[in-house]
Amino acid sequence: MAIEFERRYATRNEEIIAKLRAEAGAGPPIDPHMKVKRLVAELSTAMALIHGGHWSVDISHHGRFIVIAHDGY
Repeated sequence: MAIEFERRYATRNEEIIAKLRAEAGAGPPIDPHMKVKRLVAELSTAMALIHGGHWSVDISHHGRFIVIAHDGY
């Protein structure tokens, strides 16, 4: 049996929006920076599983690029 906790909201509007999103099947809003970090981590893990070794990640928001590279053999 899972324990469910009631979430407290700062305002009534936040509570209403959260219920509407849940009813529509949409999850809570996601921070875009965290989404990018999660997706890059998933991709580098998949590369390690496919090719082996350690894969490093470099995200440059100023240069607007992402590099996922193998760290040697």
